[in-house]
Amino acid sequence: MSEPRFPSRSPSRPAAAWRKWLLWLGLAVALALVGTLTVSWIMRDSSPQLVERIRTAGEGRNLALPDGSRIDAAPDTALSVAYYPRRRHVNLVQGEAAFLVRWQYRAAFTVQSGVNEVVIDGTRIAAPDIAFSVATTPEQLRVTVKEGQLKVRTVTAGPREFVELQAGDILTVDMRARTHSVTRVEGAPGR
Repeated sequence: MSEPRFPSRSPSRPAAAWRKWLLWLGLAVALALVGTLTVSWIMRDSSPQLVERIRTAGEGRNLALPDGSRIDAAPDTALSVAYYPRRRHVNLVQGEAAFLVRWQYRAAFTVQSGVNEVVIDGTRIAAPDIAFSVATTPEQLRVTVKEGQLKVRTVTAGPREFVELQAGDILTVDMRARTHSVTRVEGAPGR
């Protein structure tokens, strides 16, 4: 016994063309949306929310960042600050500055001075504030940690690249001899 045949229902040509056009339109809209979101995300991380240049002469200057961190530039200091959503960057050209760094979710804080860089990694877990100062001259870099801990990337550290410091440590980098030493602040408890 043969099965009855039913006429197949195929869409008419105009309806098939219309569906194909809608499919292509949907694909184009989806690609445009993905492209827009990608560009927006990249621009968010590459465009600073705050840019500040500080050059002090006879007296110092204070700068508060949007996250509550603070920079106190001493007299005769030149520095620039770029504040991004996921990182905070200071370029200390000359002089001395004290920093109070507030924790911000996954946002690193760096102080660049020539080839040397003070680094506070951005973490997911809330951390106490970090207080330190950086003084730079063409011959020397000095980092003094008052509270917390941080790392200094320096070519004098050899293959490790980082010198880890904690409260009470003073790192002195001799730029001419390309050496460094870590000492303790007088009266600071030992490690």
